Amino acid sequence: MRNFVSELRRRNVLRVAAAYALSAWIIIEAGSVLLPTFGASEGFFKGYVIVVIAGFVVSVILAWIYQVTPEGVKRDRDADDSAPADPRSRQRMNYVIIALLVVALIVSLTFNVSSIPEAGSGETWKTSVAVLPFPSRSDNPENRIFADGIHDDLLTRLANIRELKVISRTSVMEYRDTAKNVRVIGEELGVESVLQGTVQRVGDSVRINLQLIDADTDEHIWAETYDHQLTMENIFAVQSQISESVANALQATLTAGERVRVASVPTSDLRAFGLYKEGKNNLYQRRLDALRLAREQFAEAIALDPAYAEAHAGLAESFMLLSINHQDILEDEAARLATSSVERALELDPTLADAYAVRGLIKMNAWSRTRIGPENVEAEQAFRRAIALNPNHTSAYMWFASLRDNEERLEEAIELYQRAMELDPLARIPYSNLPMVYAKRGEHEAAMRLWLQATRIHSEWPTVYQYIATQLWGLGRFDEAYAWYAKAMELGAAPGIGGNSDVGMLVDLGDLEQAEAVLGRFDESHSFFPFAEGIRQLIRGDYEQAADTFSRILDEGMLPERYVLEMAANSALLAGDLESAKRYTLAASPTLAGDAAEQVDRSSADNALKLAFIYQHEGREAQASRFLSETLELIRDAPRLGTFGYGIRDVQIYALLGRREDAIAAFREALDEGYRGSVVFDGWPLTIDPYLDAIRDDPRFIEMVAELDSHLAVMRDRLYAAQLSDSLDELRARAGTT
Repeated sequence: MRNFVSELRRRNVLRVAAAYALSAWIIIEAGSVLLPTFGASEGFFKGYVIVVIAGFVVSVILAWIYQVTPEGVKRDRDADDSAPADPRSRQRMNYVIIALLVVALIVSLTFNVSSIPEAGSGETWKTSVAVLPFPSRSDNPENRIFADGIHDDLLTRLANIRELKVISRTSVMEYRDTAKNVRVIGEELGVESVLQGTVQRVGDSVRINLQLIDADTDEHIWAETYDHQLTMENIFAVQSQISESVANALQATLTAGERVRVASVPTSDLRAFGLYKEGKNNLYQRRLDALRLAREQFAEAIALDPAYAEAHAGLAESFMLLSINHQDILEDEAARLATSSVERALELDPTLADAYAVRGLIKMNAWSRTRIGPENVEAEQAFRRAIALNPNHTSAYMWFASLRDNEERLEEAIELYQRAMELDPLARIPYSNLPMVYAKRGEHEAAMRLWLQATRIHSEWPTVYQYIATQLWGLGRFDEAYAWYAKAMELGAAPGIGGNSDVGMLVDLGDLEQAEAVLGRFDESHSFFPFAEGIRQLIRGDYEQAADTFSRILDEGMLPERYVLEMAANSALLAGDLESAKRYTLAASPTLAGDAAEQVDRSSADNALKLAFIYQHEGREAQASRFLSETLELIRDAPRLGTFGYGIRDVQIYALLGRREDAIAAFREALDEGYRGSVVFDGWPLTIDPYLDAIRDDPRFIEMVAELDSHLAVMRDRLYAAQLSDSLDELRARAGTT
């Protein structure tokens, strides 16, 4: 072996191997960044890497066979071994290796360290622009759709330019046909410049008039008119020219990769382009009917042009939104269809930010269902890639924020939501989701301030009213919560049931009769009717019947499991069927299964407590104690109240541990902080809470429950008075107060 190593050194095989390895590192590192920039597919890059690795083997073999001599390259067996080795030759080889090492380090730092801002962390823009909707100088509705398509495509191209902050379509569309001047628009959107224009389509020609205006001074920065024959090549060429002209006017520099993406030609089929843009418009609306139509339009665009990568990505997004927002497609089926579409999009265009963003959404949704597996890491990678390709991709920021929220990385979630709001200051989703992150941190005033701001911006949007209602309910302000929920219903919100609606609020208020009456809004034809029947049985105390009802809903697949498992577990537990309760609880939180169950986290805390109660009854004290102690530790720094509060979880844990004095003290603390009821936290009212049996007969507990009832009576009276006066406005007005 020693002789073999000596022979390798003599023939310079080790030096050649080191030099080639460093060269290969440089080549692969550079290719991983540059090849996708110029549209190379993942398959091409894999082949590229294989060729580079194969070259290593070839170089080693050649180094073994041949030698470099003063007379030139000779086969080793023909070389004169008696001649002394030239030390300068070996020295030069050492210098080459050192130089290659330095170059490799520089390349690695250039392509990796410099790419950190591309992930969307802490990046600053050089300047900002809002592209207002382009009015069509035609009464033909198709021409207006065409003008919107031109507008949307230009937005997408400008969004690829890293030095430009480009306001998202959702916000700028609020200024269609606006009478506001540029200064006001610039101030409202937080931009330095505004791009205005018109599109005129006549027969086979199109004219686009554009003017870029300084939002502070109202002065023109740049203006141009474009006249072209109406072909796809011309349209995309014009969009590319406009994008580069706007960037130049704003003194933004385009990288080589950005120039390639800005100049891309996604389709040559005019009809496919129109269908894709109509589908995108419907996708933005998020309504069930609009999403179904978007799905059809994307599919039709693909039928016309199977190589239309953007249409494949749009189709994938429509599948996911139909499933997540409306449960119109089963989750597994939606993931399968969306994955197929998004991977096809990336085969066609490896630099398509939309496709990476949707891939992240697919992975995030899969991980959020079980919180098991590497999908959260894969989702992060996809979101970072989307943002690197399109630094203005609002959806990627919002979905990435949602992932961080689910991972309990709340500080990062806040930063990402704030980034999304900078790009889309009038969007709905950040105004609903960011306050929830604040609520998780116990920053209730900040959460409420943002939600109330959302009601002023989007006064007809029922969802934000529901969020306010749930937050107030969690804060123990039941009458106000009911008033806000009533407003959401008035604005067309889909009615909820059980622990997520006015039914639960009424149960907490002690008005069981009205709670049952509200359930009457679900007739037998409604998909939620069986669920409503199970809730009605729970309210009446028919726990065994309720358990049977929820079990049948699960067995027959009437509703997605995640809507039913908690109530199925609760009703089975209350009915004394602990085996079924355990089965449903573990199905809801599979990370808690087995002796090596993962540590309790925020998403599994409720179920960990339920399992602890069950394990105590099974005599499995060690597992029960572990879950109780981990849950108690988890809630120490969590808020007690609000949408994500833990309510009286500490009281329940102390009671189950037999620590009566601690339980009583914790209940006193909860009342003083504003706790008023348990349905919002536990799915059942305080009066039947099985976890509290150890303290239920304690005189101090009985006295505090009576105190609690007096608070509830005051809220019931206020609510009834407001209902009699047929005005809940006064109750809603209290939301801004602490």
